[in-house]
Amino acid sequence: MSRRPVLAVALIAAAAISAAPAHAAKPKPKPKPITGSYDLTLYPDATVDVVGQVPGSSPVCGTLPQSMDKHPFTVPAAGKLVVDLVSPDPTPAASPLHADWDLYLLDSSGAVVDSSHSEFATEHTEDKFKKKTPLTLLVCNVTGETTGTVKYSFTYA
Repeated sequence: MSRRPVLAVALIAAAAISAAPAHAAKPKPKPKPITGSYDLTLYPDATVDVVGQVPGSSPVCGTLPQSMDKHPFTVPAAGKLVVDLVSPDPTPAASPLHADWDLYLLDSSGAVVDSSHSEFATEHTEDKFKKKTPLTLLVCNVTGETTGTVKYSFTYA
């Protein structure tokens, strides 16, 4: 057997390997997280607490438009969205009553995707999404101070 065919095959294989692009082996880096915040001035509306006492009712917010804020946000792709709501609470820690705000994530039809509605002025949600998803961040001031801040962070999967 001649060495020429073996040498020819070896040269062709070497050329094919060296012709492959170097960047093909590197995975594409994830986009940077999306972060943001916005401040709110909302007046308290305890109607949600009163109506919530009626059997069979489950109100989301009170009835006054001045007590709620709807902020559109689109989850751009698969990943995790963290939303925090913070408002001052001047009441002592031992007090049975506290400043109260609520936070809801609504889908495009208005259905609740997640919520945080403790009896405090600080709320937190953390959700994973599989694809691009339009949402509304709904914030309600139930019995809190008039100012609050919403902070959000989306991390790509």
